[in-house]
Amino acid sequence: MKPDRNCNTSGFYGPSKQMSDTKPPALTFANWLKALFLSPGTMFSAGYLVLFLITNSYLDNTIKKNVSETFNRSTGHTWQLSVASIRSGYTLNSITMKQLSFIPSKRQFPPSAPLEPILIKELQVPCTHLCTLFFNRKQAAQSIRVISAHLLKLNPQLTQANSGDAPPQ
Repeated sequence: MKPDRNCNTSGFYGPSKQMSDTKPPALTFANWLKALFLSPGTMFSAGYLVLFLITNSYLDNTIKKNVSETFNRSTGHTWQLSVASIRSGYTLNSITMKQLSFIPSKRQFPPSAPLEPILIKELQVPCTHLCTLFFNRKQAAQSIRVISAHLLKLNPQLTQANSGDAPPQ
């Protein structure tokens, strides 16, 4: 049976196209790259990489200075903290501090009982909420206090000097 030429073959959205009228888009290198960059896996990876890099930049530029200041206040300015760099872990649940130097204050400790600086090559501190540090100032302040408290627990000399005990010889 032949189809009736007068029969309306248009669909709901307008005239229907025959299968032979459409041809697939050409697969060019530009179209392939566009599809690759707009795929969900690539978008997620790029977003995570940007968040990771911004977090590390913020840690190394701002948080490093604030941790040093908070630590110095916590010891009653009897010790100075110097940190070469702070980096986040790949899973954003810890930080790694490199080249830590705990330097005793010269005005607090007399020359008769000198204390040697305490040097730590690398220290990993668990720290959650790293990805929200630069969005939430309260969370950043809390994380700085947690890091400073962790550093104080490292060596009894650091807390003895603050508590008024005589420095160990």
